[in-house]
Amino acid sequence: MLAKVITLKHSAASKGFGPVLNYIMRAGAENRLPEEQQLEGGEINVSPDELYFNLAENNVAYADDMACVLDWTTENCRRKGRFNGNPVYHVAINWQEGEHPTPGQARRACDHVMKSLGYEEHQAAWSIHRDTDNDHVHLVINRVHPTRFVARAPPFKKDYAILDRCMRELEIEFGHGRANGPYITLDTDNGPQIVRMSRAERRKRGLLKEDARPRLTRGAAAAEYRLGDDSFQSWVSKDPTQDLKTTLQQPGVSWQDVHHCLAQHGVVIQPLGSGMIVTTTLKDGRVLAGKASQMGRWASKAELEKKLGPFVPSNVPFPESHKYQQTIENRRKNSSEEVNPHDKLEDNARLSRRATREQARRELAERFKTEQKAIKIEKPLRRAEMRDRHGHERRELLNEQRRARAQVKEDARKRGESPGLALSLWAYQAAMQREAIQKRQADERKALTKALPYSEVWRKWLGSQAEQGDEAALAALRGIRYREQRNKSRNRDGIEGDDVDPLRILTVVQLEAQLDRRRQLVVYKGKDGRARFTDTGPRIVMHDKGADSLEAALRIAAQKYGGKVDITGSSEFRDRAARQATRLGIQVLNEDLQGIVQNEVAENRRRNEPKQEHDMRGKGF
Repeated sequence: MLAKVITLKHSAASKGFGPVLNYIMRAGAENRLPEEQQLEGGEINVSPDELYFNLAENNVAYADDMACVLDWTTENCRRKGRFNGNPVYHVAINWQEGEHPTPGQARRACDHVMKSLGYEEHQAAWSIHRDTDNDHVHLVINRVHPTRFVARAPPFKKDYAILDRCMRELEIEFGHGRANGPYITLDTDNGPQIVRMSRAERRKRGLLKEDARPRLTRGAAAAEYRLGDDSFQSWVSKDPTQDLKTTLQQPGVSWQDVHHCLAQHGVVIQPLGSGMIVTTTLKDGRVLAGKASQMGRWASKAELEKKLGPFVPSNVPFPESHKYQQTIENRRKNSSEEVNPHDKLEDNARLSRRATREQARRELAERFKTEQKAIKIEKPLRRAEMRDRHGHERRELLNEQRRARAQVKEDARKRGESPGLALSLWAYQAAMQREAIQKRQADERKALTKALPYSEVWRKWLGSQAEQGDEAALAALRGIRYREQRNKSRNRDGIEGDDVDPLRILTVVQLEAQLDRRRQLVVYKGKDGRARFTDTGPRIVMHDKGADSLEAALRIAAQKYGGKVDITGSSEFRDRAARQATRLGIQVLNEDLQGIVQNEVAENRRRNEPKQEHDMRGKGF
């Protein structure tokens, strides 16, 4: 297990807890939770009576309510003039791949971390995110104490070590795999012992992973997916990194030598904030960047300045170079030269359609942002107005009941009745009045949240636009469903391709195509009514593995995906589908199936050769 303190890019002092709670509770449009998943999380040191919604009911409203509670605590502290800084302390607790914490373990980890940092009495919220390779828990702590209204500063420069020791302790408690940080768990005769170990000691024991592949930013990872090639951050960690390592090993090396070395690759190194970055400029003027430490810990600002002294800018203008861009373009050019002219024309048409779709998606996203921004501005005003009105109604009822209470006793005495009994009957009616106003106000709050869902799920908004016939929204929905299916069904038998054509019904003899407009699917059924396979857009999912169904699916795939397919699923299905695709003249893209493809090509050639019959009888042999 590993823990990391997450620093916010925005000023939490002005924006409060809303943005970070929207993120960890998956209430924002950009980090929505799939409909079939339930978010696991909760609150710490916050009374349920302070919240209108719980997490199981509505994660969007829950995040909003939690932000109000935590911001109220912080505002009381500010009003007393005791604090004017950032009240948010955000920690991510990561489990190793293959480990899946229960909600109880996640809550236990949060409690242990808060106690170790001295925040055991503070308000906090937490949730488990399971949408990455490593399950992780986000813990957001309010630094302001909920009753004393005093802000507690975290143990800066020590919290990393405290958190790392917490992780070792939790690993032993849960029986999970052990990670390596400043603290190491050693097995001894007296059981596991946690010891502090320097980097030099860990390096000597082989416990440092300094030469691992650099961790890409989300933008770089997305660029690699779009390009089908190295992002700048991956590319700079190869040849430029090796050359820089060689340069730094030379005696008397200086910052100018570093600048000159990287300039040969079109790369510039410069400080940014407390760190250092490497950048390259494309021909159109765009700048791509990455942390210098992604080349290796030895390339961090601290390590380089330790070796070279304080940073010195380059004093020589080096020739302009676009080596990264040229490398990518050369690879594309070499790849395109292997394609015949007919395929080039077809690929150009497909690229044009893809560009059109990307432009439509950008316009769709801008429209969504504009609408949500307007709602986001309106909602706090409406909520504030409702809060004031509800408070006024409760105060009016309270004042009225106070007057009525005294009048009830006086009227009972005049009638000669028991004041105590009359007061009991009145209390019953008063309680019902209070309950009624509380229920009505709660319903009004829920209605407002439903009417103005400024954190409305992106998918839900797309659905509303798709119902109005928006083609861009329909395409975006297909893309979302495809990504979800690809993540959970990669091992299912199926055929995939690059879906850039609009959804349409394709027919094959003996099959009936049924269009499901709501889910954007085409289901192909046989004459007996059984589903043979389903066209989901970028993927054809097989239900029946028979030879006829497989051939029909491959023919449809060839039409949809330009004669090129990627086959997934069990090894038996992939082998059989690869052979059948080859017989039909369809190109199989899987590298691990090329041996089967070549064997099938050779077999087809042998089968098609004319047979030569040799009759040796009567020739003296």
